Order: sequence, then C-alpha cells, then structure tokens
Amino acid sequence: KGGSRIRDVGATARVPIEQLLGRHVFLSIRVKVAKDWQRDPKQLGRLGF
Repeated sequence: KGGSRIRDVGATARVPIEQLLGRHVFLSIRVKVAKDWQRDPKQLGRLGF
C-alpha cells in the first residue's frame, strides 16, 4: 500500500543501473491502473494470468 512495492522495485533496479553506468541515476516510475483489471480476462491475459 502507498506505493511501497513500486518504491522497492525502483530501489532494486537502481543499484545495478548505477553500477553499470558508474554514476548515480534517478528513476522515474509511472504506474497506470486499468479500471477493474482484476476482473477483466483480457487484462489478466496480458499480464500472463
């Protein structure tokens, strides 16, 4: 809740990117949520469910 999962994903991704580039980076992560995606078979299929 409150974006904690996205924050964790960003932090986890940032470390190897910084190591690869040899400098600090800023990642901007945007999330778009489709209405009723959990009940939409088409949306679930796109996510591999």
